[in-house]
Amino acid sequence: MSDSKPKSNEADWGFAGFDFAKLIESCQISGVDMTALIDTEKKNIDALMEVNRSAYDGWRNLMAQQAEVFQETMKAIAAEAGGESVAGRRTEIAREGLEKALANMRQLAETATESQKQTMEILRRRFEDGMAAMRNPGARA
Repeated sequence: MSDSKPKSNEADWGFAGFDFAKLIESCQISGVDMTALIDTEKKNIDALMEVNRSAYDGWRNLMAQQAEVFQETMKAIAAEAGGESVAGRRTEIAREGLEKALANMRQLAETATESQKQTMEILRRRFEDGMAAMRNPGARA
């Protein structure tokens, strides 16, 4: 039983002073290593927490980039609208705006794809660790 504060990668489930490991160990089942089972499930929960953190960070970055793109676009529109020669350049302004919008959309899509790749990599590693533990029950997952 540990009374220390949880580490940054551990959840605080609000059961201070309660040791689930001791409870589970008291429910011995023949042929089942309860400590290994608890360790495996803890690693699964830690992996899910890491996945959630990664997904959150990815989407937060994506939203920040979208806000930045929006602000830049609005500033550019305001600057172009202030010019007196706008009437003759509408087609060029529209083309430039479309090209910039497409480039920004491509960048945002790449950011989202990279975030999803990182998240899937975390899940893949945990799945492989779990499968390895199932193939070799003596090893810890």
